[in-house]
Amino acid sequence: MNIIAEDIRRLIKQGEGLNLEMKSCKDSIPRSVWETYSSFANTRGGVILLGITEHKDNPIDSRFEISGVEDSIKVVTDFWNIINNPQKVSLNYLVDSDVRIIEIDGVSVIYINVPEADYHKKPIYLNNNLQNGTYKRSHEGDRHVTKDELALLLRDSSDEIDSQIIEHYTMDDIDIESLHSYRKSFETANPTHAYKNLDDKEFLRQMGGYKNDRHRGVEGLTMGGLLMFGKRLPILEVFPTFRIDYLDLIGVKPGSSLKWNDRLTDDGRWEPNLYNFATLVMRKLLFTVPTEGRLHGTIRKDGGDMHEAIREATINTISYCDYKLNGVLRIDRKTDCIIFRNPGTLRISRERIYDGDFTHARNRTIQLMFRMIGYGDNIGSGFQKILAAWKSLGYDMPDLKEYDDIQEVWLTLPLKSNSQINSQISQDIQAGISGDSTEKSILISQINSHINLSNLQRSILTCMVKNPQSSINEIATILKLKVETIRYQRRLMSNIVQTEKIGSNKQGNWRITFN
Repeated sequence: MNIIAEDIRRLIKQGEGLNLEMKSCKDSIPRSVWETYSSFANTRGGVILLGITEHKDNPIDSRFEISGVEDSIKVVTDFWNIINNPQKVSLNYLVDSDVRIIEIDGVSVIYINVPEADYHKKPIYLNNNLQNGTYKRSHEGDRHVTKDELALLLRDSSDEIDSQIIEHYTMDDIDIESLHSYRKSFETANPTHAYKNLDDKEFLRQMGGYKNDRHRGVEGLTMGGLLMFGKRLPILEVFPTFRIDYLDLIGVKPGSSLKWNDRLTDDGRWEPNLYNFATLVMRKLLFTVPTEGRLHGTIRKDGGDMHEAIREATINTISYCDYKLNGVLRIDRKTDCIIFRNPGTLRISRERIYDGDFTHARNRTIQLMFRMIGYGDNIGSGFQKILAAWKSLGYDMPDLKEYDDIQEVWLTLPLKSNSQINSQISQDIQAGISGDSTEKSILISQINSHINLSNLQRSILTCMVKNPQSSINEIATILKLKVETIRYQRRLMSNIVQTEKIGSNKQGNWRITFN
């Protein structure tokens, strides 16, 4: 990308922040540049501008002055020499185009782009000092990482987190009932698989839940095996902060005496391992959302895009959770959304995830086990499936957020239609009441006031009333939706209202009948 003087002015107007640092520089590199390099590399990246002087007492619009770098070529040469010295910086991953000299107002400014480092290469640290030389970026600037943050960076640099052996933990620490339940699901999904006739220990070894280390002469359960099928007490011995929770909060108002409709947590009534949690949560959660029946050959299979997306979100939450952190793996079913929360941070930025990039799960062994019974495809496309499903259903885009202060990731799946459609509904209803017959006005009023219809369904019904001879394709065009979305929503509301075309597709009229 070409950087020009106007780009520099625009950056200066923004002021320093999470992704921008400006420093005064004459003919030598400020020492603090390396702290910023480490912090940007270990967080979400950023830009360093050299040759900008800050006047802290001035208002924001005049705080930063373009003072320039006197010997910019020397400074850039020194920068490359130092950053390639492993005694100073643990790793240089910049390329030539990341460092540029920009002429502006008759002086030189040095532009340094520091992308976020790949999670395999983190942490980036200084002076051969891992603990005291590792920095992170916050709104306050560059700061040393805490011991817990450093441990998280080190854990995230490996893709083999849950495949590590836990010494002295054996098959006696496995809840056999959970394992046998999983094996039944495995055999249903893979009826002719070679693992079918293995004993429990060998089966678990093949799945990555039990391991032999010939070099060290040790064997035992892996972290993934214990978390997936373990008994409660052994899990808490290894993961003392392990907590899981599901709350049905549909219709529950904050501050009311009713705290939840249903809850699944560690209450001594079941073995709270990940396999049991996932299967029980999906059973409870999917019961609260509409289902779609499809024929596979001669067999009807319930589910649909929404169910697939919710399953994907559930398995992602479990697979990407950092079980060493203090936090709760929690799923909330609220009235208008579903929130999936897990301790940890995003291994790549949310922008890259939305753009279709992907990363390996923290817990690849656990992810593999779920994939072997039909949950997830293990090729990194899970989030794109969720986005595609929610778009086809006409709901708001799923919201993925990283809360660095509490080290949690939240995925919110809205269960309401987007603002454009809401606006269209209001316009349609007003036009219908003012310009249509009394009968149509009454019907539109009934549609608008029905509490069990979603906004998206109201928009479809209103469009049918206003355009009685329209086809499904025409309705989809008017509302800027997919044809599949219209058909899907008609099926979902069929227990509330019947919509049928009386007469031919082109000349017939829509008939809307409430049950």
